[in-house]
Parts: sequence; C-alpha cells; structure tokens
Amino acid sequence: MKTATRIALLQALIAVISAALWAAFADLRSGLAALVGGSIGAVLTIYAAIKTFSVAASDAPHAVMNFYRAEVRKLILAAVLFAVAVRFFAEVFAPVVVTFALTLPVYWFALLWDTNDG
Repeated sequence: MKTATRIALLQALIAVISAALWAAFADLRSGLAALVGGSIGAVLTIYAAIKTFSVAASDAPHAVMNFYRAEVRKLILAAVLFAVAVRFFAEVFAPVVVTFALTLPVYWFALLWDTNDG
C-alpha cells in the first residue's frame, strides 16, 4: 500500500504543477480542468489500491481475483469520472486528457523504486 500511496502522491503533484502551468499559459478554467484530469489519475490509483489490498487473500488465486475485480471497478470508475469531466469541461477538455496522460508514466517509474511493501 505504501507504493500505491507514493504513486498517488506523485500523480497529485503532477496534477498541481500541470494545473498551475495551464492556468498561467491558458486560463483559469483550463487550469481547473487540468487539476481534474490529474486528480482522476490519483483517485483511480488510490481506489484500486484500497480495493486490492483491503481484503487479505489467503491464497494466490484469491489475490489475483481481488486484483482483477479492483481493475474492472477502476475502469468503470474511470469512465464515470471522465463522463463527469466531459460534462463540466467539454470546451476545455484537452487539459483534462493531457494531465491525466502525464500521471500515467508514474507507474513506469514505480517499477524502479526499491520498496519491500509489495
């Protein structure tokens, strides 16, 4: 869970930095849209981690099933959150998508971290 928290915090940092840049170089609404896009990435990470690690698995097949269930729920939640974002930020949707995309490479770098929490 420590790694998932670290990933979500870095994603939130990316969201805040991106929002500040969008607000500075475009407008305040674009900055808010960027913050929403990055927040979607962080919320999805925390949600999947909570659903995956909240139930102790007694065996490997049960642990894998927990993971797959969490990922399916995460995809459904992503669709819902993006639908809400489209509803409120349709005219400035590029910052939402760009900032969400910027949060995704954090997963790649997480593979390089030396942690023992699993």
